Amino acid sequence: MDLSDFIFRHAGFTPDKPALRFEGGTLTYAALAARIDAAARALKSELRVGRGDRVAVLAANHPDYLVLLYACARLGAMLVPLNWRLAVPEQLFTLTDASVGALLVEKDFGSVIAPLAEALPQTRVVGLDFAPAGGWSFEELLASRCGESRNPRIDLSAPLLVVYTSGTTGRPKGAVLRQEALFWNGVMSQHMHGLTANDHVLTVLPLFHVGGLNIQTTPALHHGATVTLHPRFAPETTLAAIACDRPTLAVLVPATMQAMITHPAWNSTDLSSLRALTTGSTIVPQNLIDAFEQR
Repeated sequence: MDLSDFIFRHAGFTPDKPALRFEGGTLTYAALAARIDAAARALKSELRVGRGDRVAVLAANHPDYLVLLYACARLGAMLVPLNWRLAVPEQLFTLTDASVGALLVEKDFGSVIAPLAEALPQTRVVGLDFAPAGGWSFEELLASRCGESRNPRIDLSAPLLVVYTSGTTGRPKGAVLRQEALFWNGVMSQHMHGLTANDHVLTVLPLFHVGGLNIQTTPALHHGATVTLHPRFAPETTLAAIACDRPTLAVLVPATMQAMITHPAWNSTDLSSLRALTTGSTIVPQNLIDAFEQR
């Protein structure tokens, strides 16, 4: 068993249920499972990704971010999420330090490609939303898939994520999380949030942080719930999504909470669908807690 089996089981029991909603589109559990399978086949057959290999992603939040996570789980590979807020030299350090063999990058962050080719010429580059010079687009890569979508002897003990620290006291360090860490995180999230398949999670925090990726997003998918994903946080789109999409759970940090309560639409937005809001990452000022409790 690997972590992707949760998605495939939901695809078998509730194939038409929305798994991911993104920019007006919906990916059902059946469609998500099929895309994970295709991505795993393509990574294995075309990019020769094997157990223990590192695959980096440099992109804003997108459904394919999660597709890559579960495709790596099937192969026993490790996903290395890159912080798109960093400067190119900082991103190159992470790519080099992690010995990344493949990078999937969004066009907006394509400035890393040329220096990467010089620093790590063996690293293969795939464009998530474009075809880089001499490389694949992700859709072209998926279309070329063949063979098996699994590597042998992969289970929850296999490493899955290499998440880099902030590096505030030195060079960033890659923290390795095994698949079972995400599994048990999902179990704890179920208890903490009362999470069930009936929930609808709104994710606006970046997936390159474990807060955005693992506090509610992956647990929701493991339990068969629905996730609405925003590329980036903005107070107006977050408030509009709460009013229109009616999520039941969300994760915010104090900075995003402050941006929301000072937005002109704060007092008029219907927040009644939210049964819980998770926050943290730093001290949460009492005035922010009070503002949300009053609403």
